[in-house]
Amino acid sequence: MKELSIFVDESGDFGDYNYLSPYYIVTLIIHEQEKSISEQVKTLDLCFDNMNINLKAIHTAPLIRREDVYKLLHKDIRLKIFNTFFHFTRKVGIKYKNIIVDKKHKNSIDINKSISKQLSLFIRDNLNYFQNFDNIIIYYDNGQEQLANILVSVFTSWFHDKFDYRTVSPYEYKLFQVADFICTFPCSYSHGFNSKRERVRTPNLGESFINRTVMQLLMAIMS
Repeated sequence: MKELSIFVDESGDFGDYNYLSPYYIVTLIIHEQEKSISEQVKTLDLCFDNMNINLKAIHTAPLIRREDVYKLLHKDIRLKIFNTFFHFTRKVGIKYKNIIVDKKHKNSIDINKSISKQLSLFIRDNLNYFQNFDNIIIYYDNGQEQLANILVSVFTSWFHDKFDYRTVSPYEYKLFQVADFICTFPCSYSHGFNSKRERVRTPNLGESFINRTVMQLLMAIMS
């Protein structure tokens, strides 16, 4: 049986527009279960062991802002953590999609409609790809009930009994942490599947990504 796992994270909320947080972003990390990432996970854990770092999970925003478990870590250590997880993300062979809603002049119903529409269009445009799988599983931590309801509604309408929804903790899955990692980045990630020649593709984490986004985040860590 071919299974497709989709790990979901979000940034923002369904509340009123705020210039400090003008967007609602939903990140989908798509992973084909037959492609094991166990070796990459072992390498990641070994790298952290060699740094004498005991982290149950990587949470990117606090890492950048030096909050929570990262508040006492020197910037050099935080840079190493960021770099290590960035290269892990490059090597696991995931695909991704960011759904981005500009909240300006929108209420919660408008945001709900926009996410539902974008998600449904994304599935429609990549339907041939999704139909290759016998089972599609959404992994989400139920951080926001509104988003959980949208995910269940849209995926059930398209895939019926081929769809399953599982509530998870970020500590359980490295790819859930990858969703958090990518969701932290600005809107430059919004077009992960928008290739006309190949609708479903691996994200481009090459030079342009490093120059525009990673360098900005590294500077934030160093500040």
